[in-house]
Amino acid sequence: MNPSLRSPGLEIIEDILDIFGFTYEYPKDWMARGNNMKKLESLFLKKEWHFVYDFIEIYLEKESEKNKSNCNNIAKELNRVLEEEKSGYRIVKNLVAPITTKSELKSIDQSISTKYDSVNTHMLKALSLYSRRKNPDYENSIKESISAIESLCCIITGNNKATLGDALKKMDERGLKLHGALKSALGQLYGYTSDQNGIRHAGIDFAGASTEDAKYMLVSCSGFVNYFIEKWEKNNM
Repeated sequence: MNPSLRSPGLEIIEDILDIFGFTYEYPKDWMARGNNMKKLESLFLKKEWHFVYDFIEIYLEKESEKNKSNCNNIAKELNRVLEEEKSGYRIVKNLVAPITTKSELKSIDQSISTKYDSVNTHMLKALSLYSRRKNPDYENSIKESISAIESLCCIITGNNKATLGDALKKMDERGLKLHGALKSALGQLYGYTSDQNGIRHAGIDFAGASTEDAKYMLVSCSGFVNYFIEKWEKNNM
């Protein structure tokens, strides 16, 4: 690991330990007593498997508030270590997500960093709900993924109240001509989340949503978002 990233700020670590309730188990001066990293390692080994990932997320959040550029560098270094150690998790937008494919991570990261705040919000929520380690919420992650596309289509068509199905019918009018097969695929995807047994139908408990379902929707919808934005912006140039 880059030596400059080996020693995280002691104040941040103390704050995080407070969050996890270690104020009394580890007094405020505990980091000054000997081998700091050994003490952290000992703490991690005592906790459940996901504790280290929880710790990383909170640390990156706090570091981002202080220095966003440095936080990005730390996240890159941590991802290198996670890949080297064959972990099933990677960091994207300061969240530790159970996704390892570089192309998928890049697509999701891009879809959360658009110029459209509503789209970013839905995609970030989808990623956050999917990435929960103790209680992942696949149902609502899927809702947020499809809502990101719906939100973008509303922006493109200029109708904030349109459903995705309605918006797709008007895309040609806005100069965004989509292949019939692509429209059909999106329509079927929306139907999956909207029919009487679907995710978005009021009062329906879609308890069968799995990690595979949520991941597929997260990655697929991020791809559609990026594709639509690129195509829309080219048409508007």
